[in-house]
Amino acid sequence: MPKLYGIGVGPGDPDLLTLKAIKILRQVENIFVAASSKNAYSLAAIVVKPHLPEEKELKPLNFPMTYDKEALTSAWQENAKIIAKALGRGEVAFLTMGDPCFYSTFIYLAREVRKILPEIEIELVPGITAAQAAAARLNLSLAEGDETVLFASGARGGQVVREFGRQVSTIVLYKVYRASADIYEAIKEKGLLTKVKGVSFCSMENEEIYQDASALKDKNLPYFSLFIIGGKKF
Repeated sequence: MPKLYGIGVGPGDPDLLTLKAIKILRQVENIFVAASSKNAYSLAAIVVKPHLPEEKELKPLNFPMTYDKEALTSAWQENAKIIAKALGRGEVAFLTMGDPCFYSTFIYLAREVRKILPEIEIELVPGITAAQAAAARLNLSLAEGDETVLFASGARGGQVVREFGRQVSTIVLYKVYRASADIYEAIKEKGLLTKVKGVSFCSMENEEIYQDASALKDKNLPYFSLFIIGGKKF
């Protein structure tokens, strides 16, 4: 049975793609990327293209940008059928931003593929996460000694900050773009406004750095935005 690779392509800078990822992508014939169902745009494809021959085809799989579980499940199932069919012809790679084990579309997709092909071999290739890249860009230490770090989704607003803001050393918030105003209020309530920094499009040409929490009051933050509450400068 051919192998399915879930490949993390890192935060966005092509130079941060791992050597192992490049090696596998050059040898695998069938490469799929998650793309917007609106315009077929794929950031992961843009990241890997500089490392591949021009004739190498990257096949988009459309996924809706929604929290509608029914719509998402339907997309995972339909795209899993496409992957399963391709596996009948040889090895397949699926690209995902960051790391395949961290808020990744690949995990949901792989589960659906395994329902179709229970014996499928799946190999994950780690990638640098947005959290790691952002901490490096901001010169922040996320954890020292016995400190605790919480990685969380901000999709539900400031809930995580209100619950854990004073219980952990550092909180890294992904998916802040939809509920950023409530996240800001939660940070303010906890007296943590002076301990916040963020990055949008980290490591990319259009990268933007936020030196405080004020950007969270902006309802137009990009999807690829991440905020760190805590951490230590060095």
